[in-house]
Amino acid sequence: MVGPVVRACALLLLALLPVATACAAPAEQAYRPPAGRVLFSQAGTDLWQSAPDGTGARQLTFDGAPTGNGYTGGRWSPDGTLIAAERNLAAESGTGLYLIDPVARTSARLTRPNTFLDGYAWSPDGRYVTYGELTSGGTPGPGGGILGAVGEVFLYDVQARAGRVLGPGTHPSYSADGRYVGFAHASGAIATADVATGALTNLATLADLTRYSATLAPRGMGLVGGPVWSSDGKLIAYAAIENGPILEALQIVYVQEPKPGAVPKQWVIGKTGAVHHVAELRWSPSQPLLGYSIINAQPHHHWFGVIDPAGTKLRELHNSVQHFIDFTWAPTGDAVLIQLDDEDAWAIFRTDRDGAAFRKTPGGWRPDWCRCE
Repeated sequence: MVGPVVRACALLLLALLPVATACAAPAEQAYRPPAGRVLFSQAGTDLWQSAPDGTGARQLTFDGAPTGNGYTGGRWSPDGTLIAAERNLAAESGTGLYLIDPVARTSARLTRPNTFLDGYAWSPDGRYVTYGELTSGGTPGPGGGILGAVGEVFLYDVQARAGRVLGPGTHPSYSADGRYVGFAHASGAIATADVATGALTNLATLADLTRYSATLAPRGMGLVGGPVWSSDGKLIAYAAIENGPILEALQIVYVQEPKPGAVPKQWVIGKTGAVHHVAELRWSPSQPLLGYSIINAQPHHHWFGVIDPAGTKLRELHNSVQHFIDFTWAPTGDAVLIQLDDEDAWAIFRTDRDGAAFRKTPGGWRPDWCRCE
């Protein structure tokens, strides 16, 4: 039998429960990735798309094959209607770039036979595609061709269905205003080509970088990767690798104004994993924040981080002994989706906090996240 004192205490506790519940801190809501569509390769065979959380997956190409003729990745046009896609070609010693209309199910090859694709990008208005095409020098790396690579940078007019050569080099990108294409020039320089006139301008040479980095890298700089513009067009970033034994060579990221003679800021991001492991660099689409991924050597390790050009330090967001290299920014510019290859997973990291905010298995190769619905 329950006594009156015990019963009174129980009633008092029940009365206080709503107050305690109201005062408790609310649980943090589960992270929901920003809207948009992610383009990806399904294990190097065909291209698919899905929401960033993996829902609504839909196949876009149907002629890929896992025996060497598959699509390894692609990039949406700015309006999300066309795809520039990289494809392995079993009958050739190379990889090709194709322009795909996923609705009409048509494709057109842009690169020449028996060449290696080395970087490609859309113009901001979607009229042009620029790409690098290697004729010799080996397999290209994520951020630029390897040492000794010989190739040319092309500009393809999607409306006119015609292309032209901009200059000798690799790994091109477009300026934010669409007036210039930047690339790693064959002479060992960061060059820009005026799209209207074709005039070439060197922003920085390996000799310049050797002088700027004399204290950090006394052996001098020996290999430069392709440049990328910030979303507001005020800055350009690129990476370079030190001379000497490659596994001991430092890799440095440079950020400068896009004009000749501008002195760059520098960030050392570690030792290089191999000659073709030039850092992959991509700017946030909404703020001056630079994302980078790199493979370091001794010990073998993969890193992803961000650089705020207004500061002096790197901010690491993820590192692992397991392989990853490909990443894409959310259209909002405050989160990054990384493809974790060995785990076959996608992980989304927010730039304002540590740890993965979202994870999905399986993932998809070389993701490209667009604002388009």
